[in-house]
Amino acid sequence: MQSSNNPESSEDSLDRRQLLQALGAGGAIAIAGCSGGDGGDGGSGDGSSGDGGSGTDGGDGGDGGSQSIQFLTMGVGDNIQQFFEENNAAFEEEYDVDVEFTSVTWDNARQTVNNRVDGGQAPDVSRWPARWIPQLVGKDALEPLDDMMDGEFGQKFSEGVAAGTMYNGSHYGVPWAASNKCLYYNKDVFETAGLDPENPSLDTWDDMLAAAQQIRDSDASVPALGLAGADAIETGSQYYHYHWSHGADLVNDEGLPVVNTDGAVDALSFYTDLHLEHGVTQSSPLSSTRQDIRQLFENGDLGMVIGHVYTGLNIDSAKESGDVDFDYGIVQVPEGPEGRYSLFTIDAITILSQSEHKDLARDLIRFYFDEERRFQYSQQKGFLPVVEAVGERPYFSDSKNWAPFVEASEYARARPKLSNFSQFNDRMVQAIQEALADQKTPQKALNDAQSDLEDAME
Repeated sequence: MQSSNNPESSEDSLDRRQLLQALGAGGAIAIAGCSGGDGGDGGSGDGSSGDGGSGTDGGDGGDGGSQSIQFLTMGVGDNIQQFFEENNAAFEEEYDVDVEFTSVTWDNARQTVNNRVDGGQAPDVSRWPARWIPQLVGKDALEPLDDMMDGEFGQKFSEGVAAGTMYNGSHYGVPWAASNKCLYYNKDVFETAGLDPENPSLDTWDDMLAAAQQIRDSDASVPALGLAGADAIETGSQYYHYHWSHGADLVNDEGLPVVNTDGAVDALSFYTDLHLEHGVTQSSPLSSTRQDIRQLFENGDLGMVIGHVYTGLNIDSAKESGDVDFDYGIVQVPEGPEGRYSLFTIDAITILSQSEHKDLARDLIRFYFDEERRFQYSQQKGFLPVVEAVGERPYFSDSKNWAPFVEASEYARARPKLSNFSQFNDRMVQAIQEALADQKTPQKALNDAQSDLEDAME
C-alpha cells in the first residue's frame, strides 16, 4: 500500500510550487505525492460516505417516459444497490420519466464531477461530500436551493444538519447522509490483556494509551491500536480528532492557516509517539489507510480503532455468516486536554446549474426524502439519519451499534469549508507522514506546513 511518493523515500515529496499552483488554480491540479483519492469519510466518508460500499455502477434506471433525468452518485455498493434500483424505478413510474442513474467509485468521483461540469455535461442531480460545495459554487456549477430549504421541506432537518450544506449564506444542496465516529475496542483482546471488557476506561487519550500498552505487553497476539498514516485524504480525517482535542485548529476566523500552534504540536507528537515511542500500533502506519485499519479490526486482528457506525454493522453481518467470532464494544472518541471531538461529515444532494430539468430535479430530491425511504437508506447504508423524524426513532437510540453515534453527534465537528480544502488537507497529510516517518519533528513538520499554506493562501 505504500505510495511511491511517500515521504519515507523523499523528505520533500510534495513539490512546493505545485502546491501553490494547485491552491491558486481552484484545486483543479492534482498534487504529486499527496493524491489522496478524495473519497468520503464518510464517509459519509467524507465524503462521509467513503468506504461504505464497493463503488460499483448503480445501473440504469430502466425504461420510462420520453423525458430523462441524470442522477450521478458514488460508492453504491452491494448493500444499497437494490435501494436505488427499486426507488429509481418507482420514480420513473410515478413521473413518467427515465432516470439515467450512474455511480462512480470514490477514487474517480471528484475528477468525474469536475470533468462533466467543465465539459458542459453536468448531470441534473448529483450527490457528493458537502465540502466540495465551495469549489463548485466558485465555478457557478450549483443551483441555490434556498426555495426548498427555507420552506416546509427544510423543516425536515435540524438547524445544524441543514447548515452543513450552506455556503455564503445560501443552501447549495440538501443533506443526504451524515456520519461521525466513535472508538471501537475488541472485548476478547481486552479480556486477554486483563482489561475489563465491560468497563474499558477509555475516556481520555491517556486512558487509550494505557490500555494499548497493556495489550502490547500481554499475550494478545494482535496490534493494540490502528493508526492511519498512508498517503490518503482519510489520514487527515483520522488525525483531526487528536488535533482539535488539543485545542488546535486548521484555520482561524479569517480562514487563514493556523496549523502549528502549541496544541497542534502536542497533538501530532502524541499521534506519532503512539507508533515511534510506544509501539502500540500496527507495524506500518505509513502504509495503512483508514480502510486498512478498519478491515483489520473487522477481522478481529486489532485491539482498537476509530471508526464509523458501519464497522459494527459489518462485524455483525460477518458474525452471522460465521466469518468472524469476537465481541466488540463502542465508546466515545477519547477526550483531549481541550475537549472531545468526532469528525462530522455531510454528503449533499445537489442540482447542477447546467440542468435543463430543474423542476424535475427538485421532484426527484423530494421523492428520495420520503421518511420511510430515508429510514431504509440509513438502515442499509449505515449512516446517521439526516431527517430529524427518522433520527428520533427508537431503532437508533435503543441500538448498541447506533446509540453511541447518536451521542457523539453532540460533540461532532466538521472540517472547515474552504474552496481548496483537499489541497489544504493534502499538505497536512504530508506533515503527518513526515512526523510519523521520523523525518521531521512534529514542530518542524507543522511549521513547514504552516509556511507553505500561508504562501499558498496569500
